[in-house]
Amino acid sequence: MPSTPDEPQFANERFISFDGAPLGLSVWEAKDVASPEVVIVGVHGMNDYAGAFRWSAPYWAEQGITTYAYDQRGFGRSPHNGIWPEEELMREDLRMAVDVARRRHPQARIAVVGISMGGAVAMTAFASDNPPDADLLVLSGPGLRGWGALPLLYRLSLWSSTHVRPGWVVVPPKRVARSITATDNEEVMEIQWHDPWFQKTNRIDAVFGVVTLMEHAHKAAAKLPAKVPTLFLYGDRDEIVPQRGVKRTAPMLPKHVQGAYYEGGYHMLLRDLNRQRVLDDVLAFLRAPGSELPSGASDLPWR
Repeated sequence: MPSTPDEPQFANERFISFDGAPLGLSVWEAKDVASPEVVIVGVHGMNDYAGAFRWSAPYWAEQGITTYAYDQRGFGRSPHNGIWPEEELMREDLRMAVDVARRRHPQARIAVVGISMGGAVAMTAFASDNPPDADLLVLSGPGLRGWGALPLLYRLSLWSSTHVRPGWVVVPPKRVARSITATDNEEVMEIQWHDPWFQKTNRIDAVFGVVTLMEHAHKAAAKLPAKVPTLFLYGDRDEIVPQRGVKRTAPMLPKHVQGAYYEGGYHMLLRDLNRQRVLDDVLAFLRAPGSELPSGASDLPWR
């Protein structure tokens, strides 16, 4: 039977979620296969949208994998751009996206690939009492810069600013923005700067919200379910989620979580100039979870 307009579905560059919200959707169909063995549900990071996967999903499509990446609430083409959503809504959107993908591809294995904040959403969803019905999980530079990973002065400043002026729009000074390197791929940064769907500023309450989410992700790490093979990607030059946060979480990760630590890797591992090694590692994991990664990347050094 065809879907009704308000039923959860992927249609016309939109993911209609559980409550009828029309979230932005980008799709990269598998090439030269009638039915993909693996289907990815992609979840982007802070300030980003589904376009974050344009440097990775086309390659995976050539390898026979379909990717559905959606814009989370408050981001990209989705409603209420710039307004931080409730955490549980973000998790429920992920659960529903996985359900829709499974309904579309009943014979495929469903993998969630969460980038940065998207990784934090995925961690808290999979560790919940109602985890997404996915078979595999990939976390790329997951957001683990929660309250416990921040200096005391920054914590106090963020808390007070949010409670006094929650709508205050934060515009980082240019010297600060230029001092932080998210990727060594300057083309990516140029494209994002001119992309109307990529957010350049944040309300202070959105910063408060994502820090709180990242703290919840840290606490969720130990509860990641053993039945879902998980790959944790991290670069040694990540300046967006610095090592302080990952060092705090790494010892809590269950044994079934496979770590991949990339020398010379930045936060945007799936967009770096040297991203091919990461894309191939993800591909190998999706095909044979737990096997040795082609790049030879070692485990996280803090476990």
